[in-house]
Amino acid sequence: MKVKVRGVYSTAVTKILTDAGIEITQPAEAIKSAFNIKSDDRPDVMVEDIESRQGVYVFGNGAKGVIDALKKHLKFSIFYKEEVGKIYCGIIKNVDQKSQSIIISLPDEEEGTLDMKSFWGYVKPGSKILIQAKGSYDGKIMLSNQLRIFGDDVILIKNGFTKISRGVHSSEGRDKLYDIAKGLNLKDWGILWMQGAEEKDPEVLKEELSKLQEEEKQISEKFESCNEPSVIYQGLDKYFVLISKKDKYKLDEIRGTVMPTVRGHHSLKSAGYTILTDLSEMMLDKYSEQEIIEKISSVLARYGPVKDKMYRLNFARLNGTTFKMDGIVRDIEMEKGEVKSLSMSSVGGWDEKTYHIDVEDNFVVIKKGESTEKLMVLKPEIFPKFSKFISLDVSSKLENGEVAIKNEDRIKKLADKGEISKEFFESLSESLKKMKEL
Repeated sequence: MKVKVRGVYSTAVTKILTDAGIEITQPAEAIKSAFNIKSDDRPDVMVEDIESRQGVYVFGNGAKGVIDALKKHLKFSIFYKEEVGKIYCGIIKNVDQKSQSIIISLPDEEEGTLDMKSFWGYVKPGSKILIQAKGSYDGKIMLSNQLRIFGDDVILIKNGFTKISRGVHSSEGRDKLYDIAKGLNLKDWGILWMQGAEEKDPEVLKEELSKLQEEEKQISEKFESCNEPSVIYQGLDKYFVLISKKDKYKLDEIRGTVMPTVRGHHSLKSAGYTILTDLSEMMLDKYSEQEIIEKISSVLARYGPVKDKMYRLNFARLNGTTFKMDGIVRDIEMEKGEVKSLSMSSVGGWDEKTYHIDVEDNFVVIKKGESTEKLMVLKPEIFPKFSKFISLDVSSKLENGEVAIKNEDRIKKLADKGEISKEFFESLSESLKKMKEL
């Protein structure tokens, strides 16, 4: 297995993987030099920053091996497996008229949703349906009936047409791939040629397509014989690793065994303070780490947070997507020159809410009028103009004199699937108990 690593966590991740005997390929120049890596082969697995830089996503053939290596070091992070490309024999449960979607029962008591606009025919509860996962939202798997079957160099697409990856630049290579597709009897399937396919021998590509067509035949046969929710095609391995503040410090230690690293490196870089971090690390040979950390804190404190000024709360969900809240800082509590807690009121009208965050809590307290809600997050990282959170989409709210918990089983499901460690599960369970105190 060969792995390509990119992003703000690349040095520490490369160290973890090389120590685990996993080969790194196509590294950045600094890492190539630090680890004496010579491979420039095509990778089997990619590791890249998610959009918010709150972690990385890992995908490709053999991704689980990378995840297993990272889990040994990151005990307080989330290893969320996104169901992408998995094909199910599902059972239609009912219709959600509000969202105009069909609710479908899947294996392991999971549920998925299929947009009614993409469904042709009569919705009959209890009948089976062939569908594929394309992601997740709000704890439910998003489904599609336009199936895709994945190969190394090509993807077969049901009711699709021939397309070529934008990574294939040469007109000669593109013409070659179009010619191969024209010579095949694909019936109602289309082809998406992946980058690198243009370099392969045409006979190798034809053989790969033949194998995918055989897989499609097997999928159809399995569906015909199934009578209950089941997985009939595994799809892609894709994981989102959401890295806690505590584990970012652990990555600092690992990176420090390879090159000069100041404590807080990954927290600062993931927040966009690259120049400040790089400059600080250039001074480690002249000043102690503690002196530099104190200087960094002093510099950041000059710029905020500032009472009565604008501020932003940035949230990253388990599947890498984000949402944000803007408002005005109402109160700040400092301890040893750093922000311990902060309150922010959202801007605008009748829906004004106050958000209270504490660096020691795994939840945000949200007040609106007389009502109080608590949203579970990993412990926040507070910066001058914004704070960063990882949201688990678990919340508690006082309704009709009783505390209602949304997605209370989310933490247990993560633990049962091995997506959080036992230690982290116990820690989050304690936070859940506190969330019920409203």
